[in-house]
Amino acid sequence: MPTTDKPVSKWNTRDFQAYLKAEHERLYGIPYVPMRGWKAEAGMLGSWVGTKQKPGEYGPEVTKRFIDLCFAEYRPTAEWPGVNFGWMKTYMGTKIQRVAAEIRDEEAAQQRREQQAEIGDDFY
Repeated sequence: MPTTDKPVSKWNTRDFQAYLKAEHERLYGIPYVPMRGWKAEAGMLGSWVGTKQKPGEYGPEVTKRFIDLCFAEYRPTAEWPGVNFGWMKTYMGTKIQRVAAEIRDEEAAQQRREQQAEIGDDFY
């Protein structure tokens, strides 16, 4: 997978498309087909992840976790054997709230641990 050579925080739309394609084929065993084509999907991803010219609404880490959650919760059917980012955004988009809350809570817990480490155990 071409995205493993750099951290998620540095991923661009092309990295996300490669990840979506690879994960989709790994999980469902069928080719990945973007909604309305690769260029349209790149635009959707760019609005979430960000581009060189404009920051995204959520950033790469939140977007990747959202995609992973959608893949984990989607159950293929005979009529809909796979998904794509456009479908995830349209029909599973509310899950972004859950992802954002999880990340917020993780960051708060990390901040508390760092503060505790600065203070030290002998303070209490």
